[in-house]
Amino acid sequence: MSNGRPFRRQLSENQRAFADLFGPLDGARIPGGCDQCDAYQTVSPLTAGAWQMTVHHDDWCPVLAAISSWPTP
Repeated sequence: MSNGRPFRRQLSENQRAFADLFGPLDGARIPGGCDQCDAYQTVSPLTAGAWQMTVHHDDWCPVLAAISSWPTP
């Protein structure tokens, strides 16, 4: 039976720690992430208590070229 309010799952202690760490970084451009180019990183939420960190390489980056050549599963 629904009370009309959206369901909010309680976060575990570890998820709360990650929320405190990564939450303020949501959408921020963090310098670094690659020794070969002028990369930056972004953090975005996936689900409650889980985030994804993405490294954004320069187009000419040799590391990006190597990663792009990997076969996809």
